[in-house]
Amino acid sequence: MRRGLDLVALLVGVAVMWPPALSAQSPDAAIPEIRVGDGWVYDRKDDISGSPIGTFTSLVTEVSPQEIVTQVNYRGKNGHGLVVFDHDWNRTLDNNIKYKPNDGHGVRMPLAVSKEWRLEYTFSNAKNGVNMKATSLSKVVAQESVTTPAGTFDTFKIDRQIKEFNVADPSRLVESQYLMWFAPQINHWVRRTFIAKAEKRVRSTTTDELIEVVHKP
Repeated sequence: MRRGLDLVALLVGVAVMWPPALSAQSPDAAIPEIRVGDGWVYDRKDDISGSPIGTFTSLVTEVSPQEIVTQVNYRGKNGHGLVVFDHDWNRTLDNNIKYKPNDGHGVRMPLAVSKEWRLEYTFSNAKNGVNMKATSLSKVVAQESVTTPAGTFDTFKIDRQIKEFNVADPSRLVESQYLMWFAPQINHWVRRTFIAKAEKRVRSTTTDELIEVVHKP
């Protein structure tokens, strides 16, 4: 039991309508270009207790042909985190955790309901030396109009199922799920729900909801 909880801690250390007129995204649809100074502010809450966890900002600090580098700042706390993405919003680095080739957390354009993609990847934690292998299956399950404090957005809802195990002990399997509402009009998520499981039981559920979009003047 303790082993499962330890792995969950490592992995966490992250009015709906059906719009009948919303069509599948065209490959030529205009997706905003990400620029230095762009940012997104989220409120995070514990879905089990309903309690707020905190507010954080993901701010773009560098853009290259290969990477989008972001700094994550939590309101009321000192210090910040570093998260590096490719241009499809797959993470390659999350503070001490490095992914190869990436973590499959991003999107694959063009998006359309029923589209799915799979990924096998590895990741390692430079701080504690833990090495993991993982498989990920992402599927676009719906198109929804989502309203948050930041506005109303036409989104693609993506269900991502993940299985991860410790290379040193393959029996230590951790399963988790991301539900992500991605809005092409801002090239980012407006809502994300993360469900962590250990020993086939839900251990934690958190949701990030967009409250503000920041653009460089």
